[in-house]
Amino acid sequence: MSSFNISEKMKQLLILFLFLVCFHGNSQQKIETTVFNEIKNDPMKTFDINFYKDWELNPEYSMSINTNNHLMKGNERLYFSFRDKTIVVIKSNINTQYIYKYDYYEKTKTIQSFGTAFCNVKIGKWSYYNEMGNLIEEQDMDKPYKFSVSNLIEKFKNDYDIDIENPEIVFNLCRYEEKQFLNIPIYDIGINKYGTNDTDFYLIDGNTGNTLFCITLKEGDEISPLHEYQKVIENESKGF
Repeated sequence: MSSFNISEKMKQLLILFLFLVCFHGNSQQKIETTVFNEIKNDPMKTFDINFYKDWELNPEYSMSINTNNHLMKGNERLYFSFRDKTIVVIKSNINTQYIYKYDYYEKTKTIQSFGTAFCNVKIGKWSYYNEMGNLIEEQDMDKPYKFSVSNLIEKFKNDYDIDIENPEIVFNLCRYEEKQFLNIPIYDIGINKYGTNDTDFYLIDGNTGNTLFCITLKEGDEISPLHEYQKVIENESKGF
């Protein structure tokens, strides 16, 4: 009699367990379906070539083998390609330095990752999603830099009367954590000098925003501003 009661209780527990598993599975499926539908209804979180049907081919790339991949609408520009089961879309505007990069799953056409860049420097948070549209990871590209790109823009406006948001102004911009010489994050930015082939390069402390070094280079010069700054520091330490 006692063994019969234990068996009945085990059956009841098993039924309850199976019910909870099914309930959780159905609930999870409903959540994922809802998220998936929301993603589908967001035009920038799904890739649909018809969304760009009123865009024109960009004549600037008329000689390119990927002519049809370059589109334009007013001042907006768009490039897309297919790489390793991923659809890559890059949006920009000819009047700004900001670039928006979208990666989509080729199979579902849903967003895989999204992020913003300034002069090809990744900024802000880059988001990564699974095929159901769930956010699975975020990377803060600004984390190593106490002095942000926004701060850098303001600095050049205030200190040098230079608008680095103007695409014609900046020759190049990069930022990185320099660990061999300075051991700090830095910005390395080149500014075009109108009327000449010269470029002014600035090294900016990524923590404080202080200008560390500035040098003017001519076209064709194979000189690293960082190495030149290192020479200056070494000479100063020797008393030169």
